Amino acid sequence: MPDPYEPLLRMYERGGGFYLQEYLDLNGVMIPLRNVESNASTTPFVTLSPATLDALDGEGESMYFAKISNGYPRHSPRGIVRRRVDDDQTHDEAFTRNLRWEPTEYLKLYDLGHNDIDHVQITEIEAATFIETLTEKLAGTS
Repeated sequence: MPDPYEPLLRMYERGGGFYLQEYLDLNGVMIPLRNVESNASTTPFVTLSPATLDALDGEGESMYFAKISNGYPRHSPRGIVRRRVDDDQTHDEAFTRNLRWEPTEYLKLYDLGHNDIDHVQITEIEAATFIETLTEKLAGTS
C-alpha cells in the first residue's frame, strides 16, 4: 500500500502550504469541503513524478488547453498549451518535445481567426497525464 503521507510531504518539500476555510486552499488550488461520498468520487491527482510536478509548477494562475483535431481527441491531444496570469501579465506557453514550457502565440492567433487547430480547456489532472505520457514516450519508458 502506498504511503498515505507521501503527497503531503512532497507538497511541503516543494514549498507548498494550505489554508482551511470553506475550501481547502492549496496555495491557489481550491478544493471544496464535502462529504466522504462526494470526495471518494472525485478524480484523484495520482502523479508524484518530479518531472511532471516541475512542469505543472508556475507562478500565478494557470488554465490548460488541449489542442484537438481529427485523430487527436481530448484524451490524446496533439499538444497542450497553458495561459498563465502572474502579476497582471499573461504568458501563453506550449509544453514542447523539449519537456518544458516555451512561449507560444497559438492562443492569440486562434483569437485572431487562425483556428485550423481547435482546442478545449482541460483540467490540471489532464495536463499532468499528457506531460507524464509525453515524458515517458520520449524517455522510451512507455
